[in-house]
Amino acid sequence: MRSQTIAPDRRSQICRICGENRPWIMLRAGFMRGWAASIFMATLVITNGAHAQGPDTSSDPIATHGTGVPLRLEDALARAIAANPTLQGHSFVLAEADARRDQAALRPAYELGLEVENVFGTGQVRTFGDTEATLRLGTVLELGGKRDRRMASADRERELVAIAKEAERLDILAEAARRFILVLAEQERVKLAAQNRDLAARTVDVVRERVAQGRASPVESANAALALVQAELSMRDRETALREAWAALAASWGDPPEAARGEAVGAFADLPPAAPFAELAAAVERNPDIARFASERRVNESKLRLAEANRTPDVTAGLGLRRLQATKDQALVFSVSVPLGSASRSAPYEREALSRLEQGRFEEAAARAELVATLYGLYQRLDTARHSYARIQDAALPEATRAEQLTDDGFRSGRFSLLELTVARQALLAVREQAVATAATYHQLYLDIERLTGRPLAGPDSAQPLQR
Repeated sequence: MRSQTIAPDRRSQICRICGENRPWIMLRAGFMRGWAASIFMATLVITNGAHAQGPDTSSDPIATHGTGVPLRLEDALARAIAANPTLQGHSFVLAEADARRDQAALRPAYELGLEVENVFGTGQVRTFGDTEATLRLGTVLELGGKRDRRMASADRERELVAIAKEAERLDILAEAARRFILVLAEQERVKLAAQNRDLAARTVDVVRERVAQGRASPVESANAALALVQAELSMRDRETALREAWAALAASWGDPPEAARGEAVGAFADLPPAAPFAELAAAVERNPDIARFASERRVNESKLRLAEANRTPDVTAGLGLRRLQATKDQALVFSVSVPLGSASRSAPYEREALSRLEQGRFEEAAARAELVATLYGLYQRLDTARHSYARIQDAALPEATRAEQLTDDGFRSGRFSLLELTVARQALLAVREQAVATAATYHQLYLDIERLTGRPLAGPDSAQPLQR
């Protein structure tokens, strides 16, 4: 199977599917677009070339349950973006953050009050004759730029929420891609089971012919029939596993399990090479966890500046109109009050914000070290999977195929027994299943590495096809 280069216009279409033009991502929009595209590139190689040459489904019984419309990786991810229940709730989370920002922008409310003095007393003030009534309007005058700093803190918190929700969106996309890989792997296993069943059926015919000719005992015929039954049961198990994989994939966009059916298409056997580890380690900065720390640092810095602004006391000012009932006169009333000890009261809040800021720096360093260590482990496993795949392709699979063919020819000529043929075929089937499992593991590791680095590792041009 040949790998093909993805056209630039197709790359642009894929980026648009990932939500490239969503303005609410704010300062991290560029990073998130790149990471969303990399999730596609992580396993897009398995769909590359599917338009030119689809998989052979003539012997695939699962195809009879499908809708006839093949599903590509980009289609699955587009459905997840459009209909995933968790993603649909993201707009409300961002609306909540917008509401908090509007709350931070509110100015202190005006207070309207009425004061009545010299009433219901004793002697001359028992009645309303010497009453003094004051209608007062007052508010708090914020000083030190508190409102601007409060709004800046709310903006940073909204940015943090946006990054967290976008990271969750990309996690959902990555999970959908993993499930798509599993569907492709189970489809390959169904095909292998179908091939094994067909070989077992042909063996039954050959053994019965040999028994009829007196060249084999009826025991071999019974053993061949038993092998056919086992092959059919194994194929049914693989079909069930495929349906389960489809159900899990359909859940990515909220479809019920009974609606999960069809055919996934893609160049599953193409394994794209990884970039050098030094480049990948340098790209860890694009990981959303690291980006989250940067946003949290800005939030803590904003809170620190807000706490520092609280050193400046606010002034409460009021203006009123007073009515003197005894003389029937009216007068204006002014009032100003300033709280004392604002600097000492703001000091604990400043220490708290500063402590969070310093703590965040150490947590960021620890997270970066853990990510690099995790990346190193994934890279080693990826290299092992690629080496194992190459050995299976170059050595194990050709030798197992050759041994099965020689044993089959020898069995037909009477030189080998049914047991020897069964062992050879089981060995070939095991190698083929190992190749499928290795390819699936490689794609999963490749995707995990891209999620850690936030960058596409390589194109599909140098990928090696898996021989079947």
